[in-house]
Amino acid sequence: MSKHIVIVYFSGYGHTQRMAEAVAQGASGTLLAVDKDGNLPEGGWDTLAAADAIIFGAPTYMGSVPWQYKKFIDASSKPWYTQQWKDKIAAGFTNSASMNGDKLSTLHYLFTLSQQHSMIWVGTGLMPSNSKAATR
Repeated sequence: MSKHIVIVYFSGYGHTQRMAEAVAQGASGTLLAVDKDGNLPEGGWDTLAAADAIIFGAPTYMGSVPWQYKKFIDASSKPWYTQQWKDKIAAGFTNSASMNGDKLSTLHYLFTLSQQHSMIWVGTGLMPSNSKAATR
C-alpha cells in the first residue's frame, strides 16, 4: 500500500530546499514549501491533513528554526486542536553552516512539535559515526 508523504520545509538560501528535494525523491514524497512570510501555499493545510507522514525540514538559524518556520509551527495549533495529525508518521531534517551541535536543538524542536501533535517520530536508523569502528 502506497503512503502519501509530505515534506514541509522552509529554505532561506536554497540549501534546505536541495535537501528537501533529495528527501522527496528518496521517499517518493510531495514538497510543500513555507514561503518567506511563513505561510503555506493555498491548499497546504489540506495537503498536510491528507498525508500519512509529514517530514519537517528547516535550516538552523541561531540554534533553532527560523521565524518563518516557527510561524508555520504556531499556526499548526488549529490541526493540533482537532488532533488531525495524531498517529501520522513524523521525521525531520536540518542543516546549517556551523560544524557545532546547534542542529541538534533544531531536531529536538521538530521532535517536540511531532509529540505535541501525537505523531510517531521515526529516526534514521543509522549508527552514530565512530572513529574507532573504522580502525577495526
